[in-house]
Amino acid sequence: MKNNLLSLLIFLVCAITTQLLSQRVWAQSASASMTVEQLKAVKAIKIANLDKDTYFKSGGFILDRYEERPAYVFTYSDGITRKIYLYKVFTAEDTKELGLLAIYQNTKTNEVKPFVIPGASADRKAWDAYIDDLKYVGEKEPGLMSTLTFVLSREMASLMSGGGAKTEEGSGKKKEEYNFCFAADASVTMADGSSKTISTVAIGDVVLGYNATTKTLIPTHVTRVDTHAGDFALAGVWLTPVNELTADNRSAMTAPTLLEATANHPVLTATGRKALGDVNAGEVLYRYDASSTTVSAYKVVRIEKAVRAVKSVYNLVTESGAYLVGETVVLDK
Repeated sequence: MKNNLLSLLIFLVCAITTQLLSQRVWAQSASASMTVEQLKAVKAIKIANLDKDTYFKSGGFILDRYEERPAYVFTYSDGITRKIYLYKVFTAEDTKELGLLAIYQNTKTNEVKPFVIPGASADRKAWDAYIDDLKYVGEKEPGLMSTLTFVLSREMASLMSGGGAKTEEGSGKKKEEYNFCFAADASVTMADGSSKTISTVAIGDVVLGYNATTKTLIPTHVTRVDTHAGDFALAGVWLTPVNELTADNRSAMTAPTLLEATANHPVLTATGRKALGDVNAGEVLYRYDASSTTVSAYKVVRIEKAVRAVKSVYNLVTESGAYLVGETVVLDK
């Protein structure tokens, strides 16, 4: 009887805390109403590595680790370590916040159980589905409800004291920070050496990719094309061949080449992966050399934080994880 009452109390505390947390969080951000169909779709998302996969897109949604925090870790007297991971859930199309994804992990069995917590304005059926998960899934796993209740209560306390739930005007992420893209007229090098504007590239097209391990150019299939509409600022870097910078005959130097993209899009530098907006003058990127069908080193001679603004942006996902834009090696986000 006591165990049943304790379970009921924990269930009620978890449900009430969730509702209060959702009201506090989503009152401070641009949000959308989650439907029960969206809840089920988010719940079905598989995360390969919970400790490393802190941000990614899947099935029309963006998952972003809540406040960039590591997992909550609990070790009970039974010797089993339990973890709770929290992700914010956004729509990929317009980056409207939908809710939270809480993932419970039992490290002994490696079993994970997802709980999708709808936003305050979510459809009633979405809330009913969440409550059902708490009741029929949460109560069957020893330690799950207590860990989840603690995490949600802790986050609620943080919000009440003024911490957490960063607003868009503060240090929270804005819409453009979730979109790693290029302008519609960006040129993509195809596997046969020809080029297409990125807006005309389709899933299944074979583009020229790059294998960073073997340092060779390879044909690679496009597995996904992302498009976003809105207002996007493009950053840029101007590149000149390294061999020209060291040549004696500087009068024959070619004009610098511009690579532009959203500032957060990753590129391949001599020191590894780096966001375009973090690249500094003097760093080395790699560009396609048609005469040798390899890549050549190009040094950044000038950077621009804001080259232009565009209304639509595009991004590719490839099998190799890298492709060429403006004949420069860029990486999948």
